[in-house]
Amino acid sequence: MNGETGLVGSLLAARYEVGEVLGEGGSARVYRAHDRYLDRDVAVKVVHEHLSPQDRQRFLREIRTLARLNHPGIVTVYDLGEQDGQPYFTMPLLQGGPLTVLGPLEDDPAQLGRYLTAAAFVARALHHVHASGLIHRDLTPGNILLDQSGNPRIMDFGLVALSDFSRHLTRSGVTLGTPQYMAPEQARGSGVGPASDLYALGAVLYRVACGSPPFVGDSDQSILYQHVYDLPPDPRDLNPAVPDGLAQVLLGLLAKKPEDRPLNGEALAARLGLARRDAWTVAGRSQYRGGRGRSGEQLDGPLDATRLQEVWSTRLPGEVTWPSAVLGQSTHLAVGTRSGQLCLVSGSGTLQHQLQAGDEVTAPPTFHRESVLYGAWDGLLRRARLDGRPLWSHRTRAEITGAPTVWGNLVLTSSRDGHLHAVHLETGELQWAYRAAGPVAASPLVWGGAAIVADEEGWVHALDASTGVQLWRVQLQTVHATPALAPLGPREAALLVACWPGEVHALHLGIQNGHARTLPEPLLWTYDMEDELWAAPAVSGSTVVVAGWGGRVRALSLRGGDDLWERQLGGRITASPVIAGGQVYLATEDGELCVLSLKSGRVIWETRVPVGIQATPLVSGGALYVAFMDGTLKAYRSLDER
Repeated sequence: MNGETGLVGSLLAARYEVGEVLGEGGSARVYRAHDRYLDRDVAVKVVHEHLSPQDRQRFLREIRTLARLNHPGIVTVYDLGEQDGQPYFTMPLLQGGPLTVLGPLEDDPAQLGRYLTAAAFVARALHHVHASGLIHRDLTPGNILLDQSGNPRIMDFGLVALSDFSRHLTRSGVTLGTPQYMAPEQARGSGVGPASDLYALGAVLYRVACGSPPFVGDSDQSILYQHVYDLPPDPRDLNPAVPDGLAQVLLGLLAKKPEDRPLNGEALAARLGLARRDAWTVAGRSQYRGGRGRSGEQLDGPLDATRLQEVWSTRLPGEVTWPSAVLGQSTHLAVGTRSGQLCLVSGSGTLQHQLQAGDEVTAPPTFHRESVLYGAWDGLLRRARLDGRPLWSHRTRAEITGAPTVWGNLVLTSSRDGHLHAVHLETGELQWAYRAAGPVAASPLVWGGAAIVADEEGWVHALDASTGVQLWRVQLQTVHATPALAPLGPREAALLVACWPGEVHALHLGIQNGHARTLPEPLLWTYDMEDELWAAPAVSGSTVVVAGWGGRVRALSLRGGDDLWERQLGGRITASPVIAGGQVYLATEDGELCVLSLKSGRVIWETRVPVGIQATPLVSGGALYVAFMDGTLKAYRSLDER
């Protein structure tokens, strides 16, 4: 077993065909292997030769520990044996990668959902470890691997029952664990407990969400010093895509005092559940088209769309026309009108406030915490409290038709003269400005640290969202509709651009050097709708929905642009489709409202009113909210959800 390959190519215990090395630690090496008896691939962990008796006992202790723990979030022992005096054990071959493949977080509700689901799963597994009277002591991203279903499993329990020096200890003064993920009390050598594992998990989850651990340094000692004495940076400063609720959970896990951290893993899982609920509410309702990625997917629509009925109707003071949209958060809905007001309406349909502007308000608004941001044709971007009190305004030189986009402490907004402005969220002061090649009607989106905007000359521009420096640009055709971003993998995405003459282009993006860039083969596919496109595409999972002005709706495959289904509606479509719960919500200028199955295009529900619809509906909180061109706002709910 000498050399770097060890047992590669050998037959272990007349049963396991040993393949490549998967990893190596101070006491053992892990291989891929094939179990001849059960005809399955496994991972086999074999102790190094010439280990000290103490290290050998540590290895056996890990096996016994794993054998005691029975939880789907903890790796299991398949088999235990010894060959030529060297103990080994086999376990599942986890091929989903380390937990870090779930991040860094982008403004994508689906990715955030996977991250929070995995985090809660690990928290409950850790609670099981602690309830069994054990402490892991060395949680790192490499010790939490994903299986083929994407479920995380905790492994590497070699330190679980130790109490003196680390197996990694080659440096004087370093105590048990890995410095980047070590709790303050562990760094001081003052003893560990379940709260120490929760701190380590917090550092791991911080690393996944932000792309960097909370503390970095030139040496282990400098990192340990920071764990003991320094406050961790706010994760939103490293990655503005981290939702507020999740940021609070991460900072709570990294509290210096053990008693200030969550009580246990179950309590942490509950906090993550609340963060998930709050983040989904913000993503689905508060920002145009489901968040900064503008995917068009909203996450908490009606459970049974076949039984939708109107539950209230409110008349607004003015017409509601393209490219307007209904937005909302926990207590308010917001709709702009052509008579110069942004109307705030309660969830029960009561008109509460009319925020004034000097001209038409057709740009979709954006909620941020207890305030709302909105632009108007008078060229002013405004921020106001939800009680109507103004906070600040910023003047551009032309009509504002795009939704404001909040990115960290910046607000991005586009105007008809082709400018993209970034102003400070708290003061409204200009931070940078960028001039596109032509007028802009589409709303900006953000992914991979890049602000992306499309203009009516057909150029798609990508800028560093923090500085406004151009990263790249691609010329297609005239664009009126807001593009949509669809993740393809951990650091890849498709940018779906619906061009006014009828072609839909899918650009292949990847994150390089911290920013979104087009990959060497930038065009994934092009599809010709043979119709004018005013509505933004919507995407959920592997399905893209595109609606043409002539009423034709098509579903395409995300990766290839292949036809999946087609449906012809009776009226023209300018309102963008919305996807929620595997259903597509559509509205036409002839007053047709319908819900289609995302899978088949089958009509699930439909109704018609005598007034047309150009504003994008909101599907959220179990309801469908629709603003009609005459200024009527209606809410629809299922009978069993009223």
